[in-house]
Amino acid sequence: MTSAATCRLLVITPCRDEARFLPALIQAVAQQSYLPAAWILVDDGSRDETFAIMTQAAGQYPWIKTIRRHRQGPRQLGPGVVHAFHDGLAAARLDYDVVAKLDADLEFGPHCFAAILKHFENPRVGMASGTTFLKVGRKLVSERYTDFHVPGQAKFYRRACFADIGGLQPVYGWDIVDETDARRHGWLTLSDPAIVLIHHRLQGSSFGAVRGRIIWGQGAYASGSHPLFALARGIFRMFERPWLIGGLAFLWGFFSSYLDPRLQRVQDQELIHYLRREQLYRLCHGNKLSPGRLKHVH
Repeated sequence: MTSAATCRLLVITPCRDEARFLPALIQAVAQQSYLPAAWILVDDGSRDETFAIMTQAAGQYPWIKTIRRHRQGPRQLGPGVVHAFHDGLAAARLDYDVVAKLDADLEFGPHCFAAILKHFENPRVGMASGTTFLKVGRKLVSERYTDFHVPGQAKFYRRACFADIGGLQPVYGWDIVDETDARRHGWLTLSDPAIVLIHHRLQGSSFGAVRGRIIWGQGAYASGSHPLFALARGIFRMFERPWLIGGLAFLWGFFSSYLDPRLQRVQDQELIHYLRREQLYRLCHGNKLSPGRLKHVH
């Protein structure tokens, strides 16, 4: 792909009980200056009006397709979302250049997709997105993360990069695993601070604020994070909502996972080693990546 203007974009949105937020997302996507070649909405066993909203949108816009899955147990931030995404990908049958995983509780301006795709004109970029801001009342509060982290709520993957990482892994912390593996394969990952994505619900908050942060900690464990980095991350998260307790919940989720044999962890030891080496470097260098992190340039 050499130009954003000719990019074939495939967007996939897993949905479960998202009737409250989905109409705003549909409106935001329909108003894009650069429309996707296809948008697959995957209903993951919703019990509210989500599927009816999806069906109505598909009747209005020919580039929207819908899939309905049977409910696969309780809601899951990690494995459940990934399985729903892969079902959408399997049903797409589209020769795409970029594939995006987009959450159902987002809003953004009409040039969002075009601006993100512009980054892929750099052949070294494998994953890109905007920057998410949480809507708290009438205020937008930054969801703090580094500029090389691509938020799980809106991830855009170059097809070659997506192939290199073997798709998404159905584990908690999949959105750390995928971008780390992308960098391990030599790709750049980035989030553009000039592209604003409004997030209506803190990640994991559908489980409750504290439970959501516990799941964040479990994700850090499942992705193979270094304990020292997890400790620093937990302290960092104490200074944002929910104050103090959010960081403590994260730390509990991480360290208690060592005693939970049911929690699936990434099996690729080389990837875990790469992730931990990257994290330790970040701890010692102001949360920056090593300038020599790329093994090769695509």
